[in-house]
Amino acid sequence: MSIRRKIERDTQALAMPRGRRVGQPGHDVARNYLLQRMTEFGLVPFKGDGFALPFERAHPITGIMTEFTNLVGRIPGTDKNCQPLLIGAHYDSVIDGPCADDNATAVAVVLATAERFVSFPLTKEIIVAIFDSEEPPFFLEEAMGSKRFYEDHCADIDFSCAIILDLIGHDVEIGEQELEGLIPDMRDLIFVMGSESDRSLPSVVEQAAARVTGLRVFPTLNEYVGDMSDHHAFRLGGQPFLFLSCGQGRYYHQQQDDMDWINLDKIVRVHDLLSELLVAAQEIETTHSAERHDPVDFEIRMIKRAIGDPLTGLLTALGLRSLSSRNDLTQLISALRNLVRA
Repeated sequence: MSIRRKIERDTQALAMPRGRRVGQPGHDVARNYLLQRMTEFGLVPFKGDGFALPFERAHPITGIMTEFTNLVGRIPGTDKNCQPLLIGAHYDSVIDGPCADDNATAVAVVLATAERFVSFPLTKEIIVAIFDSEEPPFFLEEAMGSKRFYEDHCADIDFSCAIILDLIGHDVEIGEQELEGLIPDMRDLIFVMGSESDRSLPSVVEQAAARVTGLRVFPTLNEYVGDMSDHHAFRLGGQPFLFLSCGQGRYYHQQQDDMDWINLDKIVRVHDLLSELLVAAQEIETTHSAERHDPVDFEIRMIKRAIGDPLTGLLTALGLRSLSSRNDLTQLISALRNLVRA
């Protein structure tokens, strides 16, 4: 079965009409489906004899003790002395709707990538984490699945890099019609945040992006948008991380977030990018240094490559003279945040 078909099958299985909201029947259906998939392609349990890592916390609104379940496996590496990598995405939905882009597509990509490397293990171990309870009212609260996984199970782990995916299945759109002609093929853009979390990561991102066609990889500082997903706990823990996202599309947290509007071809290319990031990460050893690193030259180089020749006209239209400093980048990102359709 092709990668595209596997991703489509898994996305469709998770994007149920009534969704996967915590406490609803679809949540249990999704969890059981994911457990079956993780078993059938040969993941090794992260801990114990199964993939389920249940936990209980008081519901932030009702105060009632509620059970949640993270699903975590691993792919042993060929060198047990290496720092492990992690790939992850959340499987719960925010509403009782399909929520295909948020976040079934990312879960499907994580599964397809994991299945690929089970057959061709890398030097470094890969931890495969499907998180529960990312959506409100759990977001950034004590019951957030990724927070519980990191704080409860990862105290003794120095990750080589934690790569988190969320909202990766839609085309990026520009809200201002008069600027659409200045920015080519924004549909294929994907943001990569977190390269500043370790000095080794810009080279990893640049190498991986160069090996994938059909994606415009746009790296930027995480602080420009804040912790919008499950990388939050890893960032706070001082772990190297990357966060891949297309931002909040037009059907974010709406019933129309279904199979009809996601872009499966783009999702396959995101799978390719994730795979290449894992391969490139084999060559580096992250330092976990507390020293701040500003990869400004790398970001400028990658953004110029992503936008291409029209960048000059775009900068002029946005009132910017050049793209040569952190201040220039800050102004560009601020302007684009207002233009990209949310």
